[in-house]
Amino acid sequence: MKRYIGILSICLLALASCKKNDPITELGSTNNEFASQLRVTYNNTRPVFGDTLIVTASTWQRDDKFQKVAFYETLVENVGIQLTLNSGTSIVTKTNDEATLVLVDSIAKKQVTLEVKATDLDKYWVTSTNNYVINLPYKVERKTGKYPNDATLITGMSDNEFNTLKGLLAYTMTRNDYLALFPTAPTTHFTTGGTYVLSAAGMKNLRDNCTRAMLVAIVNTIKKVGNYSITIDVNAVTPTNTITAATRTFDITL
Repeated sequence: MKRYIGILSICLLALASCKKNDPITELGSTNNEFASQLRVTYNNTRPVFGDTLIVTASTWQRDDKFQKVAFYETLVENVGIQLTLNSGTSIVTKTNDEATLVLVDSIAKKQVTLEVKATDLDKYWVTSTNNYVINLPYKVERKTGKYPNDATLITGMSDNEFNTLKGLLAYTMTRNDYLALFPTAPTTHFTTGGTYVLSAAGMKNLRDNCTRAMLVAIVNTIKKVGNYSITIDVNAVTPTNTITAATRTFDITL
């Protein structure tokens, strides 16, 4: 009888070795289910706009139990503005060394770019490596959020952001740009020399009475400067929602 049991055990082990995923003793168990193993690679670690980033997810699980493999994108702009007005006023609100006005725009937050359900995973099975391999061609594009890259950016600012912008302009405004905004401004709104063109009264008037529409009307050039970040998340999920995740962020300088 013992000999029969021993032969039966050997046969069972032989059958188990033919499964897609061999038992991997190092795997941890979460939610009473073994977590997946996941490795994610990229064909390019410094992409620029216009590139196609190939995201490759290789995954396997001890018992070959999956719910899905999902790819997500998160897009965030962290920018200042470079602005010139028609008559010489110029400011830059974010440089490598200093930031006086920063606009943060969450353009997309963990949006699904590709989702492969368990029923479709066999399409991605690679026998030679004994795992599932899923390639995502991800087009690196600059998507517009709430701050367009033109003068209407000013219109989209919050009150606090616009007030900060006016405060910065008060210290750099030229006489002609100020007069374009306030043609009947009295001489008391200007200094007679020194660092600043506008007096305290002129600065206060600018901050109190310049509207978005007034400023947009005298904009010569405007553009966003800073960083555009793309975060790619990949999740391998089991039926009990045990998640193995990989994430990477790519920063593109604007």
